[in-house]
Amino acid sequence: MYLDEAMELDRKVGQLLAALEADGLSNTLVVFFADNGAAHVRAKQFCYDSGLHCPLILRWPAGLPPPERLAPGRVDDRLIHGIDLAPTMPALAGLPKPPAMQGRVFLGPQREPDREFVFGARDRCDEKMMRIRTVCDRRYRYIRNCTPETPLLAPNAYKERRYPVGNLLQQLNAEGKLTPAQAFLSRLRMPDEELYALERDPHEMVNLAESPDPEHRAVLARLREVLERWIEETNDQGRFPESPEAALSPAAQEEKRQPPDRRQP
Repeated sequence: MYLDEAMELDRKVGQLLAALEADGLSNTLVVFFADNGAAHVRAKQFCYDSGLHCPLILRWPAGLPPPERLAPGRVDDRLIHGIDLAPTMPALAGLPKPPAMQGRVFLGPQREPDREFVFGARDRCDEKMMRIRTVCDRRYRYIRNCTPETPLLAPNAYKERRYPVGNLLQQLNAEGKLTPAQAFLSRLRMPDEELYALERDPHEMVNLAESPDPEHRAVLARLREVLERWIEETNDQGRFPESPEAALSPAAQEEKRQPPDRRQP
């Protein structure tokens, strides 16, 4: 099914490119990207690389000279944020970057310095109250679990219906049939902090947050500071916890507002 979906995606992208040609718009810059990583237990909605690393493909118009650092077939290993697309597109059209934008222009004459760090965040999804923040550079990812009392596999009605692997993990964990790496997913409490060496451990399996190694201690302190500064600079609203009522459906919120004698039994 997954391969079928990939083939269908290719077909639809081909339709779009053919439509541009037919409409005389072959000089259009085409940008292809995704909104999150894969849809499995440790990826989508979480702050590991498997949840935040997305494809980004640029198809530059054949009749126009490409900007610096862009060439056909080249893989660019710069750290790019999704928000960097917003100021880059008008900049390529010769417009100035709007002053309120946090994104960086990464192509063209107005190109800004490359990013040293990229950040990620997760807050409540469906009824699951969880706050996670992360920062990574080229070598390390630091994750701060601000609500460690909420487990990774906390109850979620939608996922329990649509993601059978989560249910299976819980069952196999209760039966003692998981490896230590798999059992980590079923822990009742998340670690307060996580640190991963991305070059040596690309799947982020070995948490170095408690490592006594001086290099790891120094990296942990540095990325903690970088994340704190980003939270302040961006006025991260996740600093202010939601009320439990915010996770209720509109119908449940209305029911809660009713006088006790008018509520449904």
